[in-house]
Amino acid sequence: MWNNGMGEMLRTSNNKIQRRFSRSAGRYDLFSGLHREIADKLFAQVIQGTAPSVLLDVGCGTGYLTGMLKCHFPQSQVIGLDFAQGMLKEAHSKYNNIFWVLADGNDLPFVDGCFDLVVSNLAYQWAGALSCAFTQARRVLLTDGILACTLFGYHTCRELFQSLNEAHAKDLQFTRLPNEARVTEALALSGFREIKLCKEQFKVEFKDLQELMGWIKSIGANNLSREGFLGREAITKAAGIYKAKFPYLQGVGATFEVIQVYAKK
Repeated sequence: MWNNGMGEMLRTSNNKIQRRFSRSAGRYDLFSGLHREIADKLFAQVIQGTAPSVLLDVGCGTGYLTGMLKCHFPQSQVIGLDFAQGMLKEAHSKYNNIFWVLADGNDLPFVDGCFDLVVSNLAYQWAGALSCAFTQARRVLLTDGILACTLFGYHTCRELFQSLNEAHAKDLQFTRLPNEARVTEALALSGFREIKLCKEQFKVEFKDLQELMGWIKSIGANNLSREGFLGREAITKAAGIYKAKFPYLQGVGATFEVIQVYAKK
């Protein structure tokens, strides 16, 4: 199964992001209720299919989805892969009947055609090049193998981006997450067929902008790049704009757009 006979865990070269997610591992489950809700929906879709012999969870985090899949498919060989050692340490402490691999989803350390199913919950949006990441997923799938995944879409945290942009005028430019067209194009370029996408939006309440930004940091996902310096004055101004324009329940609302993917090799 392993490329070049490598049975050991691999380390990603993107050390900065890796360390950020690793540091967040201990708090990840505490702050990731939204991730679990979306994982539950993905799990419900996956279990409708035939039981896989070997399945891979890319970006498995602390193993919530991976563990559910192993429980539902006890005879299947289940592998959870993440590039953050801290995440895998947490996962291994909870599930010892799953093989955990430290590696980057952009460079999967497996031979071609060794999985019936590749799943991923809210990980691929962080891939630098979606088509490359999807090409890797397709490569390790057997013929007619399935990719079933979710990823945050372009409109995620749109209220935050709008508030920050208005507070800092044109001096700050953020890199946004992929939209549906970009995801579809990346899948097609990777060679997938019978591509099915659907979108869903969730509204989540936060006390204020600062709590939202703290939540993003707490789950290790604050690696959306930006050009320009975001100072305390700009954040304070953005918080006022956010509160005035996007009130929700007792605080403020944040939109999370989720793109769900089902595709066949």
